[in-house]
Amino acid sequence: MLALQEQLLGLAETFLQRDPILPGCVYRLRRRCGKPNCRCTQGELHLTEMLSYRGEGRPQSVTPRPGERETFCKLTQSYQRFRKARAQWVKLEKEIRRVLDEIESARIEAGKHQFQALLSRRT
Repeated sequence: MLALQEQLLGLAETFLQRDPILPGCVYRLRRRCGKPNCRCTQGELHLTEMLSYRGEGRPQSVTPRPGERETFCKLTQSYQRFRKARAQWVKLEKEIRRVLDEIESARIEAGKHQFQALLSRRT
């Protein structure tokens, strides 16, 4: 139980950070531009970096300007770390509840035995 609690405290550091986060990801997209004489018609597709994020209640995509990629990556990576830590937290809480249930059952069983022993002394 104490080991599980220690793990929770370790995860709490992730939640207490003040860095902003952005739900999304930065990815590379290869595509054709549509110009008839471009190299992309021969298979050399254009590489574009995109930020996909959840904005205004729906998915949105933005092409980062030069110099913005690093910031976008930091925001989305921080979000992914937060979500991973959150999932671990939920898993640990579930394990803690299971352990607590076992402890409760064992203590109830011990209480029943003690109660039965007290009742048997009455007669």
